[in-house]
Amino acid sequence: MKQNLDNKILSGIAGFAAAHVACRPDLQAGQEFPADIWRRMGEAGFFKIGVAEMYGGVGGGYLALSQAGEAFVKTGYNLGLAVSWLYQQILAHYVISVFGTPNQRRQYLRALAEGKITLSFAVSEPGRGAHPKMITTSAVKRDKNYVLNGEKTYLTNGPIAGIFIVVALTDPDPGQKKFTAFLVPRNHEGLKVAPPMSLNFLKPSPHGGIELVDCLVPKRSILGDEGGAWRDMVIPIRDIEDVVMMGPSVGAMSALLAMMIESVRSHPEEPDNALLAELGAMSASLQTLRAMGYEAGARLDSGKTSSIPLLITFMRLAADFLASVSHFFEDHRLTPPAEYADLQRDSMALVSLTKKMMQIRQEKIGAHLIRNG
Repeated sequence: MKQNLDNKILSGIAGFAAAHVACRPDLQAGQEFPADIWRRMGEAGFFKIGVAEMYGGVGGGYLALSQAGEAFVKTGYNLGLAVSWLYQQILAHYVISVFGTPNQRRQYLRALAEGKITLSFAVSEPGRGAHPKMITTSAVKRDKNYVLNGEKTYLTNGPIAGIFIVVALTDPDPGQKKFTAFLVPRNHEGLKVAPPMSLNFLKPSPHGGIELVDCLVPKRSILGDEGGAWRDMVIPIRDIEDVVMMGPSVGAMSALLAMMIESVRSHPEEPDNALLAELGAMSASLQTLRAMGYEAGARLDSGKTSSIPLLITFMRLAADFLASVSHFFEDHRLTPPAEYADLQRDSMALVSLTKKMMQIRQEKIGAHLIRNG
């Protein structure tokens, strides 16, 4: 598995984003997904990064995906599209590649590498979120098939997905609930795709839901071990997503720092020493954040060391960095460029969402310290 992406690939991603994404202010204007850009990303090989070479991919791991996301956002100024793209890659690299049967891998991975199909991971439910005690979507065995009933919501790429990885309850025993993942095609009888949700951040990443009504699927549609989906997929993928998204976050902060520098250059007054020191400190913080992101990705690839301490610290420092960006333009009465507002808002939203998950991690670490010293 390749750790770092080749500079040629990274340059190609940055050039593509500058040419096809940064010039599209309409991406932030509505809810419509840019199918034309998505198609061009497939043609440019973007979906090959996280897929093994034997299936037509590049063979990159989580660090490679994070680096790709950084390059894309730094010049494209769009976090939402990066979220959709990298989430697709995470599902291909981890869920399908690791847990798919040989037939499932042959059926889906090459098509995923070519950008011909899109995946969505269906876990969360309306009013219940993604808590295992609350989820009610069921899969009841009937002969050699399963009947799925339930509703899923807030699915990244749900409105454009061709295949849904549906996590459903197969053992409702309250003391030992077990969940199983099923591969369900979009046009499968009994599956209905809801209209896209209207969100005011991370545009144009599409989110939506599905409804399953007596959806009959064969046993061969099971992905991974029966009853093991929560342990094997749902829990690990949260950390994987957070680590990979460190790259796009660094890309956004790099773009924001470049905007700050350009605003100072274009201002008629000479910058004072305090302003210069502020820029220097933020540049140092950004380099530290990038190093932490790379280390977290490398740790995830190796599977030997936890990335949680790095994630917790990264999110705290990233929140401080973004707050400093806001204060910088206000305190020095500088006018940011047009791309600033959307990128700053989405950066803060992404960090805020991740910090909420990290809060739970911090509480568990704190409880362990109290119990064990």
